[in-house]
Amino acid sequence: MSRCRAAVMEVSEEGSRTERRIRDYESSGMWSHAAELADKHAEKTKDKGLRTRALDDYRKAGYDVDALAKHTVTSND
Repeated sequence: MSRCRAAVMEVSEEGSRTERRIRDYESSGMWSHAAELADKHAEKTKDKGLRTRALDDYRKAGYDVDALAKHTVTSND
């Protein structure tokens, strides 16, 4: 039992709620909404996977992801 529990990540209620909202926006094709929410939450939680997902959603929304990624890197330096 303890080995299985170690493999399970505990996610806050806020994190679960945000994940559902991002997924709902993505399934509705609301890429910019999903990207903005994922980006804000990634900044708050320092989640690199979520940051990558936000960039992917920005790309789907038609944004210049290369410019956004450069801005993100320079703003964190």
